[in-house]
Amino acid sequence: MHLSKLTAFAALVASVIASPAPAPAPSPDVDTKLLAKRAEGIHLLNCVTYSTVVYCANDSNCNFNPGAGNACSPGSGVFHWEGGSHSCTFGGTGVTFTWAIDSNAQSYPNFQKAGTGSNGFHNFNCFKDDQHVMYTDGNGHACRSIYYCLDQLGLKF
Repeated sequence: MHLSKLTAFAALVASVIASPAPAPAPSPDVDTKLLAKRAEGIHLLNCVTYSTVVYCANDSNCNFNPGAGNACSPGSGVFHWEGGSHSCTFGGTGVTFTWAIDSNAQSYPNFQKAGTGSNGFHNFNCFKDDQHVMYTDGNGHACRSIYYCLDQLGLKF
């Protein structure tokens, strides 16, 4: 009796190993975010007492202070990102990034498209971020990503 149960169990295990069930496909929202994070990106950050715009050649590897050449200041103090067109110029390259975030974008769900941007070479789609801390600056200020803008050419929708 035990031998027949053991044989049946072994046959069941062998059939599962031979033809495992396919993994469920991720939801479209997850796919979009994972693919999008591989693109060239620009983050609009608030760092407690000031704001900064940070360039990331590879947005999936962008959780560090990029240094002065890859950051620019949109103005003094904490910047209001929404409404109108704004820009700043990166000192390391002289490239100007211009963006326009919808005036009511802070009411959007996280990761929803909230505006557009351009650096003169590429167009970007800008999304509301979840305000995660990207890095802490040398003065101990937590720099939080308010919006991120991804190169439209890098998006594979």
